[in-house]
Amino acid sequence: MDGIDILRAKLKALPVTPGVYRMLNEAGEVLYVGKAKNLKARLTSYTQPERMGVRIRKMVFETRTLTVVETRTEVEALLLEANLIKSLKPRYNIIFRDDASYVSVVITDEPTPKIQKHRGVKKAKGSYFGPYPSAGAVYATLDLMERAFRLRTCSDSVFKGRTRPCLKYDIKRCSGPCVGKIAAEDYLHTVRQAKRFLQGERQQVLAQLQQEMQAKAEALDYEGAAAVRDRIRALAAVSSASTALTHALDEADVFALVREGGKLAVQAFYYRHGQHVGNHLFTPKQLDETDDDAVAMQAFLAQHYSGRAVPLRVVVNVMPAEAETLGEALQHSAGRKVVLEAPQRGEKRMIVQQAARNAVQALRRKAEESADWQAQFAEFQAMLGLENPLERMECYDISNTQGRQAVASQVVAGPEGMLKNRYRKYAIKGKDTPDDYAMLAETLGRRLKKGDLPDVFLIDGGKGQLNVLVKVMEDAGLLGEGGPALCSIAKGEERDKGLEVVWHWRGNRAVELPVAFNSPLKFVLQRIRDEAHRFAITYHRQKRAKALVASPLDDIPGIGPAKKKALLLHFGSRAAVEGAALEELMRVPGISKTLAEAVWGWFHGGQG
Repeated sequence: MDGIDILRAKLKALPVTPGVYRMLNEAGEVLYVGKAKNLKARLTSYTQPERMGVRIRKMVFETRTLTVVETRTEVEALLLEANLIKSLKPRYNIIFRDDASYVSVVITDEPTPKIQKHRGVKKAKGSYFGPYPSAGAVYATLDLMERAFRLRTCSDSVFKGRTRPCLKYDIKRCSGPCVGKIAAEDYLHTVRQAKRFLQGERQQVLAQLQQEMQAKAEALDYEGAAAVRDRIRALAAVSSASTALTHALDEADVFALVREGGKLAVQAFYYRHGQHVGNHLFTPKQLDETDDDAVAMQAFLAQHYSGRAVPLRVVVNVMPAEAETLGEALQHSAGRKVVLEAPQRGEKRMIVQQAARNAVQALRRKAEESADWQAQFAEFQAMLGLENPLERMECYDISNTQGRQAVASQVVAGPEGMLKNRYRKYAIKGKDTPDDYAMLAETLGRRLKKGDLPDVFLIDGGKGQLNVLVKVMEDAGLLGEGGPALCSIAKGEERDKGLEVVWHWRGNRAVELPVAFNSPLKFVLQRIRDEAHRFAITYHRQKRAKALVASPLDDIPGIGPAKKKALLLHFGSRAAVEGAALEELMRVPGISKTLAEAVWGWFHGGQG
C-alpha cells in the first residue's frame, strides 16, 4: 500500500492554517516532522511523486498515519517543528549531529558574589556571560578571572564555614573575602570590574586599573600597587595573545554551509566579546542531492537554537529559506533583537569565507578517512569469508577493580567509522569477584536478547575470551553458517601495539587470521579495540568515583541529603555518627527523636 493514497484521502479535511504535521509508519514510528504556512497546500505536494526526491518518496511510501497540529502563526510552527525534530529524531528529517551543550560563566547575585561555570537552564540569580561553545573556553575564562580579579569560586557552604583562608588565597587566586582579607566594598568593586571585562570593555578596565595602580603608588601603598600590577599583566597577556580579535563580531555565531563530494557540512565559528572562542563542524544525518542549501540552512539554524541561547548576531554564507520567519523565531527565543545576515563584503564576509574553507577541508579529510575504513572493511570481509558486505562490527571489553564496579562496553564500527550513537554500556550484575570470563558471558548473553546482531563480534582478548563468545552463541542456537563472524584480538608480546593476534572461530576451532604487522587493517582493528577499552574504563571510573563518595547514611530510611549533611557537619565523619549515643544524635539540629532512633538502630542492629 502506498502512503500517497492515505494522504489523498485526508486532504479534504486538512485546514489551510499554519501548523506542524507528523508522518508515521505502520509500527507507529515517526518518519518525518514538517511545518507549513498552509497545511493543506503543503501536504498536497506529497501526493505528486514526480516532484519528490528519492528520500521523500520512500518516506511517503512507508507512511500509514498522518497527524497535524494547528498553530496560530508560522513562527510558532517553526519553533514546534524544531523541538519535535530534536526530541523525536525522525528517520527522514535532515538532522544535524549537534550534541554540544553550551556552557556559560555566571557571577552570582549575592552579598559576596562568586564566579562559576553554568550549564543548562538559568536558575541562580546573577549575571550570565556567554554561552561558550566548549567547556575549555569556559575553564580558560574562569582561570583568567581567578588570576586577574581573584573572585571566589567556592560553594556557599565552604565560604560560610571558613575560619582561615584556603590555598587559593596563598597562591593569589582568591582575595579571601571569606575571612575579611579584603573589604566588602573593595571586593564588590572588583566584581564590577570583572563584569565589565566579560562584557567586552577590556580596554576601559585596563585603563581604570592603571589609574588605580598609579594612585596606590603615589600613596606609597606599594603592596597594593603590585597587586594591581599583577592583574594588569594577566589581562594584558590574554588580550595580546588573542589573534582572533575582531570588532566586526562582538557577540555572534558564524555558520558556513558547504557541499563537497556529495556531502554537506556546516562549520560554526563562535565569537564572544570580539574573540573567537571555539568552533564545531556539523553534518546532517539525512540528505538528498535535491535538498536546497537554503532549506538545509533553515533546518540547521532552527534545530541548533532549539533550547539554546541566541547571540546578538547570526552570520551565514547562505541565507536560509523563509529567512523572515526564521528571524522572528530567533528573536522570539532570544527575547530581543537578533540580526540574521549574509554579508557580501568586509571583515564579516572574510570570516564567513574562512569558515567555509574549514568546512571544505574537514569534508575532504572525512572522505579520505571513510574511503580508508571502507577499504579495510572490505579486506576484513574477504579475510573472514563473508558473502555479504561487512556493515557493522561490535567490540566488547570488560573493566573492573578486583571484581568491584565491574562494567562492560559495547562499541560499534561501520565502513564510515565509529558509530557512537550505537555504543552501549553494561553494569555487571552477576559477579563481584575477579572473573572476566563470567562477566563477558553475562554481557554477551544480555546483548543477544536484544536481537539485530552485527556482522562481526570482536572481543578484546585471546582464545579464552573467544571461547566464551562461542559458548554463549552456541547456547543461544546462533552458532553456525549464516550467523555473525566471531573474533577476538589479543594483545601482542609485552602488550606491544602492532603485534596483536586476531583470532577467528572457523568450523570448530580458533584460527589465527593473517593480518599483517602494522598494516592498515591492523590499525583499524586496534582503533576499534582501543575505543572499546576507553569506553569501558571511562564507565568503570565513573562507577568507582560514585562508590568512593557513597555513604552508609544514604541507605537509612528518612535520611536525605539535608539530614546527612547535618549529621556529618555535627560529628565530622561517618564513623563518628556510627559511634554516637542516641542522646547525642537527638541534639543534632533538624534530627528528630524518631530519626535519631532510626540512625542509632541502623548501626546497632535495632532497625526493626
